[in-house]
Amino acid sequence: MGMLAWLFQFLSFPLSILLLSQALFSPLSFTSSLHLCPPYQSLALLQFKNIMSSSDCSLNGFQPRKIQSWKEGSDCCLWDGVSCDNVTGNVNSLDLAECSLCGTIDSNSTLFLLSHLQRLDLAYNDFYIPEIPSKISGLASLTHLNLSNSYLSGSVPEEISHLSKLVSLDLSKNYDLSMDNSAMKRLVQNMTKLRVILLAGVNMSEVAPHSLLNLSSSLTTLDLDFCHLGENHGWEFPVNIFQLSNLQWIRLSSNPMIVHFPKSNWTSPLKFLEVVATRSTGSFHNCIGDLQFLEHIDVEGTGELPNSIGNLVSLKTLNLFGNFTGSIPASIGNLTQISEIDFSNNNFRGELPLSLGRLQNLMDLDLASNDFIGHIPNAFTDLTKLARINLGFNSFYGPLPLSLFNLTQPVVVDFANNQLKGPIPSYIKSQAGLVSLDISHNFLKGSVPSSLFALPLLNHLDLSYNRLDGFNFDFQVNSSQLVDVDISNNKLHGQIPRSLFELVHLNHLSLSSNNMSGSLDLEMISKLKNLSSLNLSYNSLALSSRSPVNYTFPMFKSLSLSSCSLTEFPVFLGDSKFVKEIDLSDNKIHGQVPEWFLGLGDGSLISLNLSHNFLTSFSHFPWNRLQILDLHSNLLQGPLPAVLPSTNLFLSMNELSGEIPASFCNRSSVDTLDLSYNNLNGPIPQCLGNLGLSVLNLRMNNFCGAIPVEFGDCGYLAILRLSGNKLEGLLPRSLLNCTNLEVLDVGNNKINGEFPHWLGSLPKLQVLILRSNKFQGPIANPRTKFPFPMFQIMDVAGNEFTGPLPAFYFKNFKAMMTLDHMKVTMKGLDIELVRILSILIDFSNNNFSGEIPANIGKLKSLKGLNFSHNKLEGHIPSTMGSLTNLEGLDLSSNRLAGKIPEELLDITSLEVLNLSHNELEGHIPEGRQFNTFSNDSYIGNLGLCGVPLSKKCNTTETQPPPPPSFLREQNVSSGSKFGFGWKVVALGFGCGVIFGMIMGC
Repeated sequence: MGMLAWLFQFLSFPLSILLLSQALFSPLSFTSSLHLCPPYQSLALLQFKNIMSSSDCSLNGFQPRKIQSWKEGSDCCLWDGVSCDNVTGNVNSLDLAECSLCGTIDSNSTLFLLSHLQRLDLAYNDFYIPEIPSKISGLASLTHLNLSNSYLSGSVPEEISHLSKLVSLDLSKNYDLSMDNSAMKRLVQNMTKLRVILLAGVNMSEVAPHSLLNLSSSLTTLDLDFCHLGENHGWEFPVNIFQLSNLQWIRLSSNPMIVHFPKSNWTSPLKFLEVVATRSTGSFHNCIGDLQFLEHIDVEGTGELPNSIGNLVSLKTLNLFGNFTGSIPASIGNLTQISEIDFSNNNFRGELPLSLGRLQNLMDLDLASNDFIGHIPNAFTDLTKLARINLGFNSFYGPLPLSLFNLTQPVVVDFANNQLKGPIPSYIKSQAGLVSLDISHNFLKGSVPSSLFALPLLNHLDLSYNRLDGFNFDFQVNSSQLVDVDISNNKLHGQIPRSLFELVHLNHLSLSSNNMSGSLDLEMISKLKNLSSLNLSYNSLALSSRSPVNYTFPMFKSLSLSSCSLTEFPVFLGDSKFVKEIDLSDNKIHGQVPEWFLGLGDGSLISLNLSHNFLTSFSHFPWNRLQILDLHSNLLQGPLPAVLPSTNLFLSMNELSGEIPASFCNRSSVDTLDLSYNNLNGPIPQCLGNLGLSVLNLRMNNFCGAIPVEFGDCGYLAILRLSGNKLEGLLPRSLLNCTNLEVLDVGNNKINGEFPHWLGSLPKLQVLILRSNKFQGPIANPRTKFPFPMFQIMDVAGNEFTGPLPAFYFKNFKAMMTLDHMKVTMKGLDIELVRILSILIDFSNNNFSGEIPANIGKLKSLKGLNFSHNKLEGHIPSTMGSLTNLEGLDLSSNRLAGKIPEELLDITSLEVLNLSHNELEGHIPEGRQFNTFSNDSYIGNLGLCGVPLSKKCNTTETQPPPPPSFLREQNVSSGSKFGFGWKVVALGFGCGVIFGMIMGC
């Protein structure tokens, strides 16, 4: 044995010398030459490579990177992405992030043979992994694991918690991956060395937030963005995590859990804080000022901003959303490192502190949509890095701050929707850095300064919706870069300055809704070669063009020349092949639409408004992408065209006749169909119910027969108006399928049957008009527990209803108890029912009997109440005095007795009162609105006395008998001076007034 040992030492000595010399002088590393990668680890990596290279996505041209350098027979420690231990040669790090890997990693993967791995990064690849294999627990030496954005799915196995040495765990952006509460508890319990946890996008809806309570005190980074945390376990996020002694970065956004910030002892080295879109987030407390290293705050919360916010001298970004209130503390001026402040869409109030002017590194300031008041501080002189400021949608008043116009760096300014007054500075230096200026929707007066159009950087200018009255004079535009100019809805008068048409870069120009006058030669516009949008509507301009026209606008996308006294279609449109919107409404264009016009925007035109002209016919409609076609208020005659391509059709107030053709329904869907005020006849086609309509308006025609029994696809239907026809039969119960129905108007037809109480189950129904039909019988209690909760107008006047007034319904009209206006909104169209009395009950001209229910007084939002021309008895309930929003009350032509309640004096909004032709007696209340009513309000009540009647109280004087014209048999359709019929102009209940829909009709 001694001889063998001596021999081994003898032979080893020169080999050691050789290896040492190679280590010292070879360009190869000591690790790769002295300690080769173990063969089994090299083989494991090669097998992993083969699986990745033979996968389907690799065969389709996605060649993996890095692993292409892995060659059999070479040292794996030299391969791309592979690192080995300096002593043992074992593979301890594998970095294959963003390598276009695509394939399967299952429990048989040879990666799990690399038991010495300390770092594994497979991020940003495309793996087919039904779930993370539980064998990952075998990589017990792992300290860093990154599987982010790798299309992982399934559940995170509990075995992952066996990786007790893990310092960094990143499973983020695997949106099909989930983690349950048990796996999270084990992770928190076993991974006590974790410093970085990145789980953004992992579904943690089954995880209770308090499971995170005992996270490692070593934690520096926690990202739980969009994890659904708290979705099924809606508890609070542990507040102590914010106070972890090493925490520097935390993001908890988009989780439906409750989050509160520490009230004290918040002294962690936190640098980044983001908590947005949680179920509830608390307010900041003074202790936030102790976070001296904090650089970024992005929080949706509540409460006031503490004065200690000024202690965060390292802060660079401060974004607050939600319901923050109070004023901005002056201490914010201490944040001299800050570059971005966003307090938009909160409830901040008060005036802006002057200390904002000290934030010399500020680049972006957004305070839009709050309740700020006062003058905008003239404190921008030193903000030389400011690139954007948005103070829109507040209540600032006073003049524009002059210092803003002295900034020389490029800056975007938005002060729109405030109450700013005074003039725009008359002279603005050419060095001003304004890039975009929006001061629309204010109260600015005076002239539009010419210097605005000479600013070399300005490309967007919006002065719309102010009180500007003109231009000083023509101006020089040589250096102008203006692209968009909007000065619409002002009080501009006089002629349009010629200089506007020398802004050669203009893309959009709007001067609509002003008082501009004079003749405008359209050839002037031809200079604007880049113009794609022009709006000169609603002025007093007379547009003219020389003949022949030798200019075109091939780039036009939008043209609006409404109310411009046009007598023919503008020929310069002839080459506009890409136009999307054309509005030539309210002009004097006669006759047929010319053929050349039908060739415009083929494939691009989406909106065409030719309403309020004198057009008589269309030869055809070639536009297959048209979404809005408005031809209402013309002289179109004859039958409806068989094909109308638009999804929103407005053909009301024409002279169309005949039946609706069956081919009219050969389309996939229609959103709005308005054929009202024509001479159409025949039955309503059954197929109209299958078009997916939101609005169907067929009123004031001659349609006959029954309303189609099956409305089919009416789930989107919000407005159905069939009044003023000759329809008969019953209301079809298929209307119950119209679950989004908000307005149902079938008045002035011949429809019969009992009151359709079953409509009470429609959850959104706001308006029901059954007037002037043949409905009969009592309005019985419904089977629905809470019927008509959204009702705001109920008109059943002029029928044959009997029995008592429906007290049960009145107590369920919840919307009449709380609302003060009505708006019907559907599918992007905003349709407001124009009215004077928006919340209305009209039961007049029926045969109701009994007493007026006392609970009528709960409908505090009522504007109009009409029970006239019935057989009501008893007293006027004193509870009516609670109807403090009432503007019209008509109880005339009944059998009401007793005194007029003094409580009615509380209705100070009452403009019209009609109590005539009853059996009332006693003293007429005096004072307030009652002093404005005349004799006609009380005539026919022989027992009444006092002002304004000539009969004095406590005397025997009597009044002459009422003339026959005021007797009960008055017809409902004739209207009356004080009645609440739709035709009564005095009360504003005219049908056309209340139900004129603002849709261009």
